[in-house]
Amino acid sequence: MKPFTLLQVSDCHLLEDPDGLYRDQNPDQCFQRLLPALKAIRPDGIVVTGDVAEDGSAAAYERATELLSGLCATIAYLPGNHDDVDVMSKVFGQAGYQDGPILDWGGWSVVLLNSVIPDDPAGELAEDQWSILDQAQALKKPTVVFVHHPPMAVGSPWIDKYPLRSPERLMTALDPQWVKAVGFGHIHQPFSEYRDGIQYLSAPATSVNSQIGMEKFTVDPTGPKARWYRLWPEGRWATGVISAG
Repeated sequence: MKPFTLLQVSDCHLLEDPDGLYRDQNPDQCFQRLLPALKAIRPDGIVVTGDVAEDGSAAAYERATELLSGLCATIAYLPGNHDDVDVMSKVFGQAGYQDGPILDWGGWSVVLLNSVIPDDPAGELAEDQWSILDQAQALKKPTVVFVHHPPMAVGSPWIDKYPLRSPERLMTALDPQWVKAVGFGHIHQPFSEYRDGIQYLSAPATSVNSQIGMEKFTVDPTGPKARWYRLWPEGRWATGVISAG
């Protein structure tokens, strides 16, 4: 049976000015460099996992919809700490994007958790997010959970100081009988760790990535990236990273 192809796009950091720079690079051009590889994946659904806009501007979100428009008709999203949640929701809602929080894609439950704390680069799950997770696991289907902030240190001090708070609560709440993977963004680098029967995976940024294990952000010359998932309805799955480098 054909799998559902899910594409995770994260940390675009688009600006109001399309010629503006993020970490000395143009994030629009970075995304455009990655587009041919994203199109080649032919996704059935896309999850955008936050930090779409560096400055929270409507213009940045509108350009994001233009960049994504040729990839897939089914797009869902959650915010990151750089996003203006109200502006993002308005623009993406008008574009027909879904905010979940629980999606039924390819026989899987795709769960979108909001970890944003206003005016704080770190993350935390509010009480209503825990009930969403409980509802999803009660469906007893293979599940992938998406959240912006990483629930564990990734070995890069510059970003490890802004984690998901109380990560042990999340790990305890996840039932590996149903939850196969937890996908996140925020860290601007590839990451994968298997813990207690669940795979924890990052989607590197479509903008600028850092080399792994650095004290300070150090530009990765291999360029913008994203992550793909293949989800078979019986629970089998595969994943990998797409690079423009």
